[in-house]
Amino acid sequence: TLIGTLDENGNTSFGAYSLIFPYYIAGKDYYAMVLECRNTSNTCRGLLRSGKCSINFLPYSKKNFKEHVKLGFPGDTPEEKMKDFKFHLEDGMSSKDSEEKFPKVISEAYQVFECTWVKELDNAQDDKIQEEYDGPYHDFNGITSKYGAHFILKIDHILMKEKYHDAI
Repeated sequence: TLIGTLDENGNTSFGAYSLIFPYYIAGKDYYAMVLECRNTSNTCRGLLRSGKCSINFLPYSKKNFKEHVKLGFPGDTPEEKMKDFKFHLEDGMSSKDSEEKFPKVISEAYQVFECTWVKELDNAQDDKIQEEYDGPYHDFNGITSKYGAHFILKIDHILMKEKYHDAI
């Protein structure tokens, strides 16, 4: 998946992730995912900044895989990552429902989850962007260790292509 968040200028930036899993699938008023990431990543900073993201599921192909690898390098700024971005972007449903700014979604994705971080869980709402994070740490949501973060992401919208053809 490619996770889209907003950078400090309000532009969408993407990072490659495989550590994202279903979290709430029953017994709640909403569905949720959990994202595991470094607490110094652009994705973590984007979620701490705006509390919003898009989870873009792309079909496998060698061309797509090369783009995923490029977007997965830690340490690149959002501008560096997006410089030669190969996919096309569009507004998702969240942008149509609100005056707020939301991360764009990838047109080539066969499925996209538009999400909002449930920051109140585990009292993570006061977590801030820091160069070196020395706590406090949370048990399961927000900044969870000196190096890690877990984000419980409420799924606001699910966008799916009507028909998916795998073009490997």
